[in-house]
Amino acid sequence: MAFVLPCLLAFLLGAVPWALVVVRLLKGVDVRTVGSGNVGATNASRAFASRGGRIGAFLLIYLLDAGKGLLSAAAFPVWSGATEPLLAGVLAGAAAVLGHVFTPFLGFRGGKGVATATGVLLALDWPVTVIALLVFFVVRWLSGQVFFGSLALGLALAGAAIALHPGEAFAARLPVTVLCLVLAAFLFWTHRSNLQKHFARPEAAA
Repeated sequence: MAFVLPCLLAFLLGAVPWALVVVRLLKGVDVRTVGSGNVGATNASRAFASRGGRIGAFLLIYLLDAGKGLLSAAAFPVWSGATEPLLAGVLAGAAAVLGHVFTPFLGFRGGKGVATATGVLLALDWPVTVIALLVFFVVRWLSGQVFFGSLALGLALAGAAIALHPGEAFAARLPVTVLCLVLAAFLFWTHRSNLQKHFARPEAAA
C-alpha cells in the first residue's frame, strides 16, 4: 500500500498534457490539430511560426514534462514515507511516464514519454541522464531527426545505467536498471509510427 498512493499521484501528474495547455494558451489552437497531432514538445513547437518561437516552446514544454517525472520520482516516495525509496521512486517514475503516454484527460492518448522519462532518470541517476542527453543531441545532429535522438537516448539510458554502476546495476540498483531497460524498449514502441514512416520513404528503401 505504501507504493499505491505515490504511483497514483504520479500517474495523474504525468497525465497533465502541458503541450496542449501551452499551445492553447499561447496560440489559441489545439495541438492535436497541428502536425502529427502528438501531445509532446516536438510537435507542439510546430504551432509556432518563428524559429525562436519553436525553440522556446519546445524548451518550455520539454521542461514542464520533464518536471512531471522529476517530481514523481524524487518527491512522492519521500513524502509517502516509503521504506524502499529507490524502488518507490522507480515505480512512481514509471507511473508518471505511463500517465503522460496514456493520459485519461485526452482519451488515454498522450505524448511519447521522452521528456517525462528524462525527468524520472534525472531524479534517480543524474550522471546517467546527462550521458543520455549528450547522446540525444549528437544523434539528433547527425541524423537530422528528433525521433532518432529520442531512441538513442533510451538506449543510452540503459547502457549508461549498467556501465556507470557495474557492481550494483544488477544488485542494489536493479530497479533503476530494469526501469532503464524497459524505457528503452517502451520508447521504441511509442515511436513505432515514426520508424514506419521513415523506412517507408523511397529514399530510405534505396
